[in-house]
Amino acid sequence: MGYRYDMRNYSPQQKAIVRQRDEEEKLRREEAERQKVKCEESPRNGDYEGVYFNKNGNCLLELRVSGTAIVNAPCGLKDIDIKKWLCETGREYLDKVKKFEIVTILSHDIEDQKIITEWESLRREDLPEEFDS
Repeated sequence: MGYRYDMRNYSPQQKAIVRQRDEEEKLRREEAERQKVKCEESPRNGDYEGVYFNKNGNCLLELRVSGTAIVNAPCGLKDIDIKKWLCETGREYLDKVKKFEIVTILSHDIEDQKIITEWESLRREDLPEEFDS
């Protein structure tokens, strides 16, 4: 924390109080940043694009959209940033995720960039062994 010119006419005690508050606010902001859910691109191992949602280093969800859905005209995904769309779409459903799962959105699940299938009815993939518990 640098010198605060707005505090130059205050007593040392008042300056100490403000410094303490500034430090506490900085710690709160850092903690809030750590608590945020991060959306990161997942490696492509098939005919899909996908993203991972992580919070505090724990994987919450991998959301995928099939290659067929991307190129299918009624889905409306062809000329958009798929990663951004997946991140925005996935954040809407994070509250429904209880444990890590891999969800794939197929072409019949999307219309005009909106998911028309219920979240619970979307395709779930088998989990890799390291996620089984």
